[in-house]
Amino acid sequence: MREKDHVYEIIPDISDYNENNCLKPYAYQKMFSKLVERHLSRINLNMDVTMKYNLAWVLISLSLELVKPTDGLRKLYAQTWYSQRKGPFFRREFVFSDENSELVFHGSTFSVLMDIANRSVYRKKETPFELNCTSDEFTIEASPAFKTDMDFEKVDERKVYSSFIDCLGHVNNARYGEFAYDALDEEEKNNLQKIKRYDMFFLSELRKNDTFSVLKAKDGQNIIIRGINNDTGNISFDIIMKV
Repeated sequence: MREKDHVYEIIPDISDYNENNCLKPYAYQKMFSKLVERHLSRINLNMDVTMKYNLAWVLISLSLELVKPTDGLRKLYAQTWYSQRKGPFFRREFVFSDENSELVFHGSTFSVLMDIANRSVYRKKETPFELNCTSDEFTIEASPAFKTDMDFEKVDERKVYSSFIDCLGHVNNARYGEFAYDALDEEEKNNLQKIKRYDMFFLSELRKNDTFSVLKAKDGQNIIIRGINNDTGNISFDIIMKV
């Protein structure tokens, strides 16, 4: 059975909707996380398997296109498949459709395997566990990297609390979407239904008690939220919302 042939029912959490009954952008990432967690368990590639080899999947980027707005706690039907490997980057596609089989959103992610002991990226050609064959079927144009020369303005400064930390000892990537949402002003939040594309790039870890600055840049189509570690000066994340 091909990976794509597995279909999963996914329902957004009620907390993923804002006061305008509009999905907060990071909710799409949360739904993908639900999907891939169930799928990796089904195909025996979840953390229980990778940790036997001291490895863990780490998300590097997520890109999606929003095709059809969804409101209310509607049941969605999701598929995902391993599409490509280039160097250390593993690409995975996902598709979410409604009860009428109409496309709601779709996209791609890039992940790496991280060696837990030394916090380094696994770069060997062969993995210690078996992977399915790639499908070479892609949903959208996507890349694991992002660059911009736009000017940013600082909008917030935050601290990493214990509740942000996951089992890998760093801020869970789902939190970054929350940080970006908190950086939106009222007008931007009231226009979330106009977002057509959402990209997230995770560049460096944030750990407990780190402080980080949240910056924002805007042009005609894009809102870019950037997190910078105050101690190291490294960019931690970039999140782009395109209308």
